[in-house]
Amino acid sequence: MSAATAIGTEAATATGTEIEVLSDAPPAEPSRPRVLLVGTALATGAAAMLVLTLIGLYLRLRSDVVAGGDAWLPEETNLQLTPVTMGLVTLLMSADTVLWAAWALRRNDRGHALFAMGVTLLLGVAFILGAVYNLQQIGIGVGDSTPALLIFTIAGLHIAMVGVGLLFLLVMGFRALGGQLTGRAAEGVSAASLYWFVTIAVYAVIWYGIYVTK
Repeated sequence: MSAATAIGTEAATATGTEIEVLSDAPPAEPSRPRVLLVGTALATGAAAMLVLTLIGLYLRLRSDVVAGGDAWLPEETNLQLTPVTMGLVTLLMSADTVLWAAWALRRNDRGHALFAMGVTLLLGVAFILGAVYNLQQIGIGVGDSTPALLIFTIAGLHIAMVGVGLLFLLVMGFRALGGQLTGRAAEGVSAASLYWFVTIAVYAVIWYGIYVTK
């Protein structure tokens, strides 16, 4: 037997051994459904519908009162447009940083992803502080009238939504720090981003329906 024939026989034997080993390997795990993303979408839709329903009630009651020739808001009400507009701008800026975090994690860039999440958290906290301060300056109490009750309820629920979103992002940040949310496994930050975008959209409706049209 020539040397070339011997080498070919050994190569064929090695290849056959590798094929046998691979045939004994367990099958690949099936692709799991996006449970977290779907669950987040359902929960986000429910929270958004609650707030939007209250906004619809607010607008209908205001339309009925104004159509009757009465004033909807008490004279001492101080609904300032500038603070809530700044709040909307703050949330819109945070939308960019959330997208940045998701983009970075899909590319295994944890450094930029964590930085983007940190900026998002700071913007969210700034929004909450501004929203609470604005409610303190509104000039009416929560139990003074029906408009006051609805305004405080709607604003309070949205602040709660933002708080939940910040907690969601914080948990995803810790998971990213541990290396669990990189590449194709970055579903958690995508779910948190979806929730955050809906929260921003809901606030845009509040901003226009309550503070712009008054």
